[in-house]
Amino acid sequence: MGAVDDLLGNEPVAAEATDDGLRRELRIAVEAARLGVWRADLKTMTVATSQFGGPLTSLPAASLPKNIEEFTALIHPEDREAVNLALTRAVAEGIPYSVDFRIVPPDGSPRWVHARGEVLRNEAGEPSALVGIDMDITDRKRAEDERLKLETRMLHAQRLESLGVLAGGIAHDFNNLLVGILGNADLALMEMQRGAPGRERIKDIRTAGLRASELTGQMLAYSGKGKFVVEPLDPNSVITEMSQLLRVATSKRCSLRYDLAEDLPQIEADVAQIRQVVMNLITNASEAIGDRSGIISVRTGIVDADSDYVDRLGAESLTPGRYVFLEVSDDGCGMDEATRKRIFEPFFTTKFTGRGLGLAGVLGIVKGHRGAMLVYSEPNKGSTFKVLLPAASGDAAPGVERTQNEDEAPWKGTGKVLVVDDDPTAREVIAAVLTHAGFSVIAAEDGLAGVEAFKQLASEFVLVLLDMTMPRLSGEGTFRKLRSIRADVPVILMSGYNEMDVTNRFVGTGLAGFLQKPFRVAELLELVRSSAVNQQLPQR
Repeated sequence: MGAVDDLLGNEPVAAEATDDGLRRELRIAVEAARLGVWRADLKTMTVATSQFGGPLTSLPAASLPKNIEEFTALIHPEDREAVNLALTRAVAEGIPYSVDFRIVPPDGSPRWVHARGEVLRNEAGEPSALVGIDMDITDRKRAEDERLKLETRMLHAQRLESLGVLAGGIAHDFNNLLVGILGNADLALMEMQRGAPGRERIKDIRTAGLRASELTGQMLAYSGKGKFVVEPLDPNSVITEMSQLLRVATSKRCSLRYDLAEDLPQIEADVAQIRQVVMNLITNASEAIGDRSGIISVRTGIVDADSDYVDRLGAESLTPGRYVFLEVSDDGCGMDEATRKRIFEPFFTTKFTGRGLGLAGVLGIVKGHRGAMLVYSEPNKGSTFKVLLPAASGDAAPGVERTQNEDEAPWKGTGKVLVVDDDPTAREVIAAVLTHAGFSVIAAEDGLAGVEAFKQLASEFVLVLLDMTMPRLSGEGTFRKLRSIRADVPVILMSGYNEMDVTNRFVGTGLAGFLQKPFRVAELLELVRSSAVNQQLPQR
């Protein structure tokens, strides 16, 4: 007991005696380790603590616990049950006392404490006291919390990525089927006389195919690889143009308020996708308010995000730079933490069955535009959704597409074209369209077969249409091999994924064009015609 008494701050120890020297060295070692030493008398219920080290003794002198009651008052209310259970078991069963808990100083933030101790017994074998140490583990707990948060974010991201890959893969295969449906429908219409029986039904098939392509667009939006027609946009103009539609989409008891920043930079985005984001967020806000009166606020502005800002947000998709933000707030029911963590999961919903892909799709659109989405919400205090999108670096005017009218004479070309696509339906339709347009077509079922076919007649090909996603040899790999054989061969890339993602890999390579699947025959022929004009290829 002498060593414990000494550590608890009794009279200074003389260094001459061997025992006293050891006690002095023990005190120095315990102090260096920043450990606190304590003793709880089970008869008097008093508590004594050392005069140095440890989280308990870092308290103001007036706050140091003198008895069990005062010690319990320092413990965070959520942790008192665990501490009491550990004390009870230590006394009743004689097992070591070990527990982590938080102390709440009168002034200051809570600190985490790890306490260990053992029961002392008197000569009769009865428990008389508890003695032990305490250690400040606040930094360790914070590090563990950060690790758990990081692991949770990683697992969430991996789950969304896996589902995104699944959605993207299904959409990719479905797009190839739609190439066949739309292509054959257009070919049939080209070959049928006006007024021929069944012509209107063929048009209905084409219309249904176009609607189906919108579904694949939603799936690709969720995967972050949606079809974007990217152009400079003024977000304020998009919102203003939608104001009447937004009014119709919200409850009559909701008030829409706009706070749109002046001189807002443009963003480079697909206007249809941005409209979908705005509409989805406004609709969700209206549903959160429900049947009662409420306010939905729409706000825009600018955020200059440095690396510290990005790190604080924990948004992996953001890089430092200037962002335009769109913020939609409501004073509706709000969400608890458990719900907030799941709102971007596909098919998770707090509404009726059949809903739930909305916010997952919105997040995919935002990520596809190199942005991020942040959520703030508390139960009964409403929610705020904040979308960050990169500000445009330039003011380039959007391109204008030319589409062929059905009454126009079909354009004709000449020469040998290589079509490389692993999907037989897409490959056959593309070959049929180009043959109908006057070209001589050689089709290859994958990249390796395409390279071999190209080697045989490299000088004769006037154009190559190349699918991006193929087995054995990807479109990117095939492109490089074709260019190594003949550097000036014009190549049009084809993909179900968005142009921005695909063509970024080919910057500076002189691509002849990009064709988004699924496509209409008119779009295919227009791109081939444009390539023929630009590359001075033979035409009829």
